[in-house]
Amino acid sequence: MNKIPFVNLFSQSSTGLSINGNDLIITIVSKKLVKYSHETLKIEDFMLKDTLQLKHALIQKKKFVGETILSLPRELAIIRETTCPYSNLKELREALRYQLDSFIPFSNEDVYFDIHSLSQNRHDTKILIVAIKKTELDNILSKLKALEIVPSRVIISPFAFLPILEERKGSVVVVSKNINNYSYNVFENNHLVLSSIAKNEVELTNQIKSRHTDEILLTHVTDGFLPDAYKTRYQLLDDNSESYGAALYGLAEYPCYLSLVKSHKKRLNPQVVLICFLIGILIFFSFLIPYIQKINNLAILKTVNTQVKSIKKDVVIVEKLQERIVVLDEVVNKVNAIRGKYIPRIDVILELAKTLPNDAWAKGITIMDNAFEIEGDAVSSTNLVPILENSPVLSGVGLTSPVTKTQSGREKFRIKGNIEK
Repeated sequence: MNKIPFVNLFSQSSTGLSINGNDLIITIVSKKLVKYSHETLKIEDFMLKDTLQLKHALIQKKKFVGETILSLPRELAIIRETTCPYSNLKELREALRYQLDSFIPFSNEDVYFDIHSLSQNRHDTKILIVAIKKTELDNILSKLKALEIVPSRVIISPFAFLPILEERKGSVVVVSKNINNYSYNVFENNHLVLSSIAKNEVELTNQIKSRHTDEILLTHVTDGFLPDAYKTRYQLLDDNSESYGAALYGLAEYPCYLSLVKSHKKRLNPQVVLICFLIGILIFFSFLIPYIQKINNLAILKTVNTQVKSIKKDVVIVEKLQERIVVLDEVVNKVNAIRGKYIPRIDVILELAKTLPNDAWAKGITIMDNAFEIEGDAVSSTNLVPILENSPVLSGVGLTSPVTKTQSGREKFRIKGNIEK
């Protein structure tokens, strides 16, 4: 029955994997309609066993359906924050393949890496470069393969907590205990802004004290090291929180698309197949109906042309009229195109007159193409820029020269800007 698309239309499953010390935690999350349920398994000493020992580690063989996301400990990853000229993430990722060793002490051949966008504007993009040695990740993947588990995506622990923090606002710190150190991660409104490693509890406590935090979440950590001032704002998370958060990526879209390794085998989602099939039928009929109408129209047109040709004089007149209509249509289209880009100067002057406050006087207005410049004086010239910028017709408003005072105490101004259609 699982092969029938309708069976899984309202039921989805996803698997999250995380490594706690030397143990592997597996969490299978299922969603039926809007209800979530999960099941957690633990394979002890996963990192210490070889592939032969792991083949019999799962006493009850599980069928892992849907996405399988592996979350690696933060201590295995190398993270660098950098700012690059504005570009899309795909272009940045390709460019970094050839200059990765200028950011981390390894080349592209030695690591798996990906990037995560922290912020973007028109000029530059702030990103996190996340990398892990191929030997370390390949060792983990080979052990998972012995369990017949092939991750479709590999992330690191800070990103696995994003689905869990979805409803939390403000500044949240997530602290995880690794084998030899602590992972310190800061989230602002469910966006990762900082991830670092603390060597011991003293260093971790200093990092917590150095930053204002609304809430502290601890995983695999005891609360004994926290100062009394912070004990009212912390919460202990379950040991399976990381694997549970990783599994949630397979059920919904969250604001993180990081993946150090992606499976080459693409799994087809029955729901997606069904939806694509229905959309294909709709597209087919959307083209078929106009095609039938076109065939009918051509048949009618052929009959009309036969009748028209029987009266040659009328046909000639009609053809000439059609040619003239085409020419006139082209002229009208050109006029409309020019008119669409043109704003009447009187409209610009009326807009300036309407927008400028009563205490401002314009002594000169220059309008050229889609730009304007106005010169005059006012009680306060600096207030004119935001007032003009609020006009739907004007944009890019700014002072072109320093403001000076007149003898009467008013401020001379010269302002320029763009005219929007």
